Amino acid sequence: MDDPNQTGASQGRSKKVRIELEFEDLPDVKTVEVEKADIDAVITVARSVAGFEDAHVFERDSDEVLGGIGDRRAIILLVHRCRHIAVEFHYEHETKKHSFSPAATILRVLQWAVGKHGFKLDDNTAAKANLILHGSEQPLPKDAMLGRYAKHPACAVTLDLTLKDFTNG
Repeated sequence: MDDPNQTGASQGRSKKVRIELEFEDLPDVKTVEVEKADIDAVITVARSVAGFEDAHVFERDSDEVLGGIGDRRAIILLVHRCRHIAVEFHYEHETKKHSFSPAATILRVLQWAVGKHGFKLDDNTAAKANLILHGSEQPLPKDAMLGRYAKHPACAVTLDLTLKDFTNG
């Protein structure tokens, strides 16, 4: 039922959802507004970018492709041509491998790497851990999505787990 205290403009706004679309390794973020229930419009916009006509659309930090928008005002999506990203982790003299959704955040990937399935670091050591691209010096932002660092068709990335302190630059 409509809220009688809302104006026509605010009622119209409440039926729209703001979508932020990130594309694989492209630097730009595309922002659009669509009707809340119109997932087809979201998919159409996502696949309208050249080279992404058959891409998968994921909600941020979701393992599955987008199935719906729900009752939200805003959503962040990743458009990626890979369904999974194969990650090879290096820490000291060990290597571990695991696959993730392209939309997995670096924080979730890091938690796997330091946890019981990864390198099994104790809590104090794990708190200092960061992931960097193999051969790089800077830590990956923990809120970034993994797929931003892995291109199609390789659908893979190599990451180093480091305990280096990055707090002072």
